[in-house]
Amino acid sequence: MALLNSDALLDILSKNGLITQKQRKFITLEKGKQRQKLLIKFGADKKFDKSFPDLVDVIVSLRLDIGNKRNNPLDEDSIMRAVSKSYGLPFKKLDPLNLDMEIVTKTIPRNFAISHLLLPFNFQNGILEVAVYHPDKRSVLKDIEQANQVKIKPFITTKTDIKKILSEFFGFQRSISAAEDQYGGAGLGSSVDIGNLEQFVKISSSKEISSSDQHIKSAVNHLFNYALDQNASDIHVEPKRENCMIRFRIDGALHTIYNLPKAVHSAIVARIKFLGRLDIAEKRRPQDGRIKLSLSGDKKAEVRVSTVPVAFGEKVVMRILDPDVIFQDLDNLGFSARDRNVYNSFIEAPHGIVLVTGPTGSGKSTTLYSTLEKIATPERNIVTVEDPVEMVYEAFNQISVQPLIDVTFSTILRNILRQDPDVIMIGEIRDLDTASHAVQAAMTGHLVFSTLHTNDAVSSIVRLRDLGLEPFLISSTLLGALAQRLVRTVCPHCKESFEMKGSELLKLGFPVADKETYSLKRGKGCRKCRDTGFKGRCGIFEIFPLSEQMKRMVTAGNNVEEIRQLAIREGMTTLREDAWEKVKAGITTYEEAMRVTAG
Repeated sequence: MALLNSDALLDILSKNGLITQKQRKFITLEKGKQRQKLLIKFGADKKFDKSFPDLVDVIVSLRLDIGNKRNNPLDEDSIMRAVSKSYGLPFKKLDPLNLDMEIVTKTIPRNFAISHLLLPFNFQNGILEVAVYHPDKRSVLKDIEQANQVKIKPFITTKTDIKKILSEFFGFQRSISAAEDQYGGAGLGSSVDIGNLEQFVKISSSKEISSSDQHIKSAVNHLFNYALDQNASDIHVEPKRENCMIRFRIDGALHTIYNLPKAVHSAIVARIKFLGRLDIAEKRRPQDGRIKLSLSGDKKAEVRVSTVPVAFGEKVVMRILDPDVIFQDLDNLGFSARDRNVYNSFIEAPHGIVLVTGPTGSGKSTTLYSTLEKIATPERNIVTVEDPVEMVYEAFNQISVQPLIDVTFSTILRNILRQDPDVIMIGEIRDLDTASHAVQAAMTGHLVFSTLHTNDAVSSIVRLRDLGLEPFLISSTLLGALAQRLVRTVCPHCKESFEMKGSELLKLGFPVADKETYSLKRGKGCRKCRDTGFKGRCGIFEIFPLSEQMKRMVTAGNNVEEIRQLAIREGMTTLREDAWEKVKAGITTYEEAMRVTAG
């Protein structure tokens, strides 16, 4: 095949129906304008590159609709897929989460990779798989084969992905390598000089880590930027016997990102602890802190830091709290029409207790913060008591629990009514003292929100009884309870339909007709969802309001099953039923619904 120049690229795009003849003429004209700009900027000796890379940039900047299809702009991915098809080379969409930093950074020299836009991403059975931008780099690939004594298998990808990953990976690798040398030179499989690391920690405990530790600063900054770029909810820094593992939680699932030399683990932890205002020298006890991150533009995020000693050192888990995630419109959380109306009746009530239940990571904080933001007005005094404060928000008066100085849920609640609150949010009801104060606040005309750890909404009655609350106090103050879970949603980019018999679904516990066949959705797996078939998450809910008949049953001490049956007769949708509605609507899969509602 002839060399790929700008004319050949336009032929490929025309042949694949990506541009019309009218668009081709427009692109050629625009390319001429770009040439004139270069001549003016760099002088008459500057020659416009006749190869295709300059033209790709021009076309992408024009944002032309593909073949005049509205709202479907021709992007770099589409162009390079057409090039790969024409050259008979497979296209590779690079996912940073699936790349091995060792292969990317240690197979081909950095300057060589950047100069020729090459990115090695996999090595197995003596074959090195390399992503290339320019399909005419065959001679360069031959040189790599001879130098490394391997066989090269080329793939086509985008320039943007190659440049971004090379920059991030080589930058991070340089920081880690320099830090590894600085902190004792211990590599993978080497012993770590704990004495030197301890000495470093002691020196740094009273002030910021010195400027000579710029490598560690860069590495930690990269972790934050990378996690935010991947929409991760948590960063795990885990010490192992011979290395330090970095993992991100994305859409509820953990992904291993890096395996770093053990030598840099303590330095990375020290940097994070410094940013979180923790005691760097204290390694024996768990600690909690927070970091405020300033991102591009005006966007900010908060990071909750938790450290705990484990077998091979200190483990750090950082929960990333993005305001765009934690403050949402209640209509976007996943409520059904019935549940939304019931929940509205809770939050519009003048007084009473509203409980949100569910396991850790089920979205309780998002529901509560979104609720408080909705009802926050200048005329309302909203006071929260949290352990710790999840997200600082100036419309609320937030109090952080501090057990070391006897500032606990119960001690704060003894005095909180003197702060003239209208709405009180208690992070969690854990004991009788806290529950009693919540009841007292509700009985004196306040709206109280809190969380409780139960498997479903109706079980909150039993939990409050077990804590020691009198049944008549529960029935007179509790407005209702909400149980929730998070399910992963089907990727919209690779969604496909399939049929499943009602008899099979019935065996799994879904409320279906035995003889019907149901059309359901699932994700095949694509580059947009990292081949998981899921992208994003959605809430499923079970909302249990206390009717007058139910209050009488609670006061009389009826068991939880009798109360649950009455709630269902009165219209309550269980977690499994709400999950099934979202399965039917193609929002999630039946396997995902089973996973979060089992038990």
